Amino acid sequence: MSEKELLTVSNLKMYYPVRERNKGGIFAKKQYVKAVDGVSFTVCEGQTFGIVGESGCGKTTTGKMIVKLLTPSEGSILYEGKDIFRLSRKDQAEMKKKIQIIFQDPYSSLDPRFTCGRLIAEPLAIHRIGGADARREKVLELMADVGLGSDVYGRFPHEFSGGQRQRIGVARALALNPSLIVCDEPVSALDVSIQAKILNLMQSLQDKYHLTYIFISHNLSVVKHFCDRIAVMYLGKIVELADKNQLFRNFRHPYTDALFDAIPIPDPDQKSMRNVLEGDIPSPLNPPSGCVFHTRCRHCGEICETRPPLLREIEPGHLVACHVFGNH
Repeated sequence: MSEKELLTVSNLKMYYPVRERNKGGIFAKKQYVKAVDGVSFTVCEGQTFGIVGESGCGKTTTGKMIVKLLTPSEGSILYEGKDIFRLSRKDQAEMKKKIQIIFQDPYSSLDPRFTCGRLIAEPLAIHRIGGADARREKVLELMADVGLGSDVYGRFPHEFSGGQRQRIGVARALALNPSLIVCDEPVSALDVSIQAKILNLMQSLQDKYHLTYIFISHNLSVVKHFCDRIAVMYLGKIVELADKNQLFRNFRHPYTDALFDAIPIPDPDQKSMRNVLEGDIPSPLNPPSGCVFHTRCRHCGEICETRPPLLREIEPGHLVACHVFGNH
């Protein structure tokens, strides 16, 4: 795996303005939902970078900003050293070819009026690549790569299983020969029996096409199988960032600890000593002062309630945002 930095995310923020009515029916002071609040990380060429956390932590919003489906409130995203939000129109078109996305729901992300062949060929048509015959040949090649036979070329999405629909989504993401693909929980909507097949397919395609993945998930078991480096997000912030082996061998943040305890135990006779989180995730409209996790942390101290912890390196390549990470 190359150590060349392909993507650099710096102080990325996504704030949504909200106005609430007061009792008199007049709009109160504008507030902001802090969906993503100061996220920074780098992704190296050929790497699979995982972003994991509960629903609402900001991981999907981060992914959508990377593929320019959302414009950040603040911060920068550099692809090969170029800010993707400060490009000329021509360079933007080229950038869109290099960064693609695989969506979570393989059914809602596919136009039900389009056949399998047209769905995969659509990116080629939008970017005016090749003629009709060349596009068909490319589509059939991609279908073979993802395990779809040529006989399903003219079928519609409702005629496929969930796993087959996600294979169409993978083929469509590959159509423009990208170098970076954002995978937004690509297997969470699939049956467990199909998930491993799709993950193994994506790994084989990564080797064949020299791809870099950003893999978004809430499932640490899947992330362990698939990712090289992992960022743990909570309430819009990264609370721990490490290589896979470092994280699974020596995780240090209480929230990461709770995520590990949420992994199902396959042995029914083994007694569980789970660190169950109490309470719900606080509202991103009014996040807690100090450490955003302190309202649910059993190790919370006075400093946690008042001072936000910095994401700092505790060993080479292992960063943690916690005041008391060494005391639990």
